[in-house]
Amino acid sequence: MIQIDGREVLMRADPEKQERFAALAAGPYLHQTVAANRAYLTAAVPDPTGTEYVAWALSCLPKTGAGRLSTLNMKRMETFVLLPPEDVDNEDVGGFMVVRESVLHRHAGSGQGVEERYPHLEFDRSNPYRDAGQDQVRVWGWYDELIEALSQEPFAIAARDLASSLLSGTTNHGRHHNYQLADRVLDRVVDPADLR
Repeated sequence: MIQIDGREVLMRADPEKQERFAALAAGPYLHQTVAANRAYLTAAVPDPTGTEYVAWALSCLPKTGAGRLSTLNMKRMETFVLLPPEDVDNEDVGGFMVVRESVLHRHAGSGQGVEERYPHLEFDRSNPYRDAGQDQVRVWGWYDELIEALSQEPFAIAARDLASSLLSGTTNHGRHHNYQLADRVLDRVVDPADLR
């Protein structure tokens, strides 16, 4: 058992989670997975370390949603998901984020619609997540397109708005949180003694 931000955490040394992170690290997608998750947390979560494991959880090569590289959950829903490329000739990771649609449109500016302004992204309004309500959109893209979008005010504000409604609760995915991946994403140095 260890302490993180005053909370006792039992699962840091979980061998299965360590194996999952080792498998991700041994493959070609670790850098992209870390960079994209870092961009999402930076844009959407005001205090990532203070809300980690309790309000949000990051899984690594999760069993649910087979083939995923990582899934970031808040409450009962996925807010940021990364997938390996389907085409073996493509080296880019893809994925989606869920943002507050009305906020995205309001901050995207007048004139062009969001879809026209960001033609490289896909906007999916089907199958909304219950925790986010009806005002949501799933935005698909390559990892670098998602990072670029999150660096822009409309997407950052829309991601933060949706996340703020979820971070007030507890995620039911804490047991799947992978501290090895979170350590990389949060650029956290961990004492090797903490992993025993």
